[in-house]
Amino acid sequence: MMADRTEFGVARTVCDCRACIANCRFMAGSLIPADLHRISEYLNEPELTRFAFDNLLASPGAIIFTRGRLIRIRTLVPARRVDGACRFLTAGDRCSIHAVSPFSCSHFGCSQSREEADALSLRGLMEVAKAWQQGELYARLWLMLYHAGRIAPSPVEARARMRAVLAAGEYDGDGHSTSERR
Repeated sequence: MMADRTEFGVARTVCDCRACIANCRFMAGSLIPADLHRISEYLNEPELTRFAFDNLLASPGAIIFTRGRLIRIRTLVPARRVDGACRFLTAGDRCSIHAVSPFSCSHFGCSQSREEADALSLRGLMEVAKAWQQGELYARLWLMLYHAGRIAPSPVEARARMRAVLAAGEYDGDGHSTSERR
C-alpha cells in the first residue's frame, strides 16, 4: 500500500537493522506537514487535535544555517513511551504505523550517504518552515502541544544518549539496552 510512497521525489526506505531501531528507541523521527493527515487517517482518528494530543510532542527541532544566520525549525515528533522509545515502536521492535511512518523515519536509512541524508532532511525541514511561515495546522498543533507541556526531549540530548549507549556497548542486537535485561 504505502511501500511505494515518495516524498520530494525520493522513495521511502525499508530497514529494520540495529542502527535504525536504535533511532526508534532513542529519537523518533520528525513529521512533515503531509504526515499529519496520513497518520491520523491510518489510526482512524479524524479529529487532528485529539490525534496530536494522543500521539505527538512538540520538539525543539533542528537548527540550520541559512542566509548567514542560524534558525531553529520546531518540529512535531511521535510521543515517547516511558522508556524514551517512540510510542509506535512495538514490544517486538516493529513500527505499528510502518505503512505511514513519519518522513524522518520512512525516508532515511543506513545505506544513504551523509550528504544525501542531509539534503533530504533539509528538504523536509523547509516544508516545516513553510508551514510555520504560513501559520498552517502543523505550526498551530506544535504551539498547542507546547503550551500544554507536551514537549519532546531535545534532539541533541536524545542523540547524545543514543551515541553513549551504543558506544558503551549497552545495546544488544535485539534493540534493547542491556540495562533493561537486568
